[in-house]
Amino acid sequence: MFKSKVRPIVIPQYEHLKLAGALASLWGNADFERPPIPFDSFVLGIGLHDRAYGTLDNYPIGEQTEETWLDIARRGFNTTWADPIADLLAKLHIQRLVAYGPASVRQTLAAEMEARIAAQIDQTGLPAELFARIDRVTRLCDNLSFHFCFEAPVEGSVRVFPRFDSGEEI
Repeated sequence: MFKSKVRPIVIPQYEHLKLAGALASLWGNADFERPPIPFDSFVLGIGLHDRAYGTLDNYPIGEQTEETWLDIARRGFNTTWADPIADLLAKLHIQRLVAYGPASVRQTLAAEMEARIAAQIDQTGLPAELFARIDRVTRLCDNLSFHFCFEAPVEGSVRVFPRFDSGEEI
């Protein structure tokens, strides 16, 4: 859950996910093309990227122990959906977050996750680079929703590819 920085309220992860999914559902226009995967899978994967918290979680962001957070990350990663593309998008997000920390337990877990993701990507017949590019969109939607839920101003950037067949980044 997110504790507002300006009011005495909390916003559950579930609401954070809904906003990220709403942002994903708006992706695609003349300047930024939709990814070449089923769009419903794209929206679902981004909309449920933090899938292990439940509807009303009691895990304040930044306040749980490393052990608790890694348990949540493992639970989310080990969940499997019938939609393999959406499942991969959620797993990529979780693996990216796990890899952020320098602790050896994080790096070991991230490497295990990366190997499982690579095997799952191979099964799709789609290039790994495509999923890496889509993960940047996940990160953008997540970051916007994440900071919105804290109700505090923030500045930052996430580089994305407006075209999935081009090297140009914005």
